[in-house]
Amino acid sequence: MGFLDNSGDIILDAVLTEAGRRRMAQGSFRIVKFALGDDEIDYSLYNKNHPSGSAYYDLEILQTPIFEAFTQVNAGINYGLLSTTATDLLYLPSIKTNEKSQMASKTLAIRSSGSSGLFLLTDSSNDTSTTSISSVLDADSIESIDGFAPQTAVLVETGLDTGVGQIPAGSDSNRQSLLVSNGLIDNKLIISYDSRFISGIKGLDSQSSVANNATSNQINASLSLTDGTRTNINSGLENYNTINVVGIKNSIAQTTSPNTEADFSSISGPRGVMAAVAPVIKQGLDAEYSLYGGTSTVGATAVKFIDTTIYVQGSTSNTQLQIPFRILKLS
Repeated sequence: MGFLDNSGDIILDAVLTEAGRRRMAQGSFRIVKFALGDDEIDYSLYNKNHPSGSAYYDLEILQTPIFEAFTQVNAGINYGLLSTTATDLLYLPSIKTNEKSQMASKTLAIRSSGSSGLFLLTDSSNDTSTTSISSVLDADSIESIDGFAPQTAVLVETGLDTGVGQIPAGSDSNRQSLLVSNGLIDNKLIISYDSRFISGIKGLDSQSSVANNATSNQINASLSLTDGTRTNINSGLENYNTINVVGIKNSIAQTTSPNTEADFSSISGPRGVMAAVAPVIKQGLDAEYSLYGGTSTVGATAVKFIDTTIYVQGSTSNTQLQIPFRILKLS
């Protein structure tokens, strides 16, 4: 691996991937489409105050050294560019976890544990008749997800995160004109998880719904979980499997006091979909805690843990999110 000198003329460095070389050897290689990405671009380097004028605003970006082309297909493009003909689309979709207390008290939502930012999964295989890992967490006022039979889940939302009070606002008409009309609604989300620790993912079923009530400004949600659908998508990550979960219409919209949409949604603008991520812990985890994890305490109770990351990607918008999870088990 090396860098290309990008200080002068623009360089095109093209190589065939492993699949491309195989097709070339078989005599069936031909280019039918291509994709572009901006993995290495730091847009914060764009300097509108450059003393030499507008021609130099993006000079530092253009002269940033770039990697030589990769031959591994999974390392080629992690952040692909999206084609659109819309001239009024100033934002692209984001995906965020929803940790609003209003949602957590009324739906399947679960919030992360304190300042750690981790979402906790309970492995009950070492529970006794007097002590369970869930009760230990409850005694310490820590919320968790029951990893073997999840009735709660991490909620995620997609949409144009324009900022509180900014334009375009989170109205249903803006959802239609900016997201639906431009094909940026993720009716499915692709979830990648480490199969060494997690046996599957539950998501929302297609009959689920979420909205805020226009008259009382309270959340009106009917959410239920179902097993995600396995896919053949290769995430490029060793030991990782992928599944699809449903993205339901996010009908949380602009409201006024006593509650605003910000009390229910993490997206401050037109909202696309809401989905759930409920990991199911793999049965029989034991030696994995020593091989891949560690030990800690919750209150005065000794526990084992494994940290893992679940990746969420919009099937249409390609927006991505990483969710850190910690699996906990009594020592």
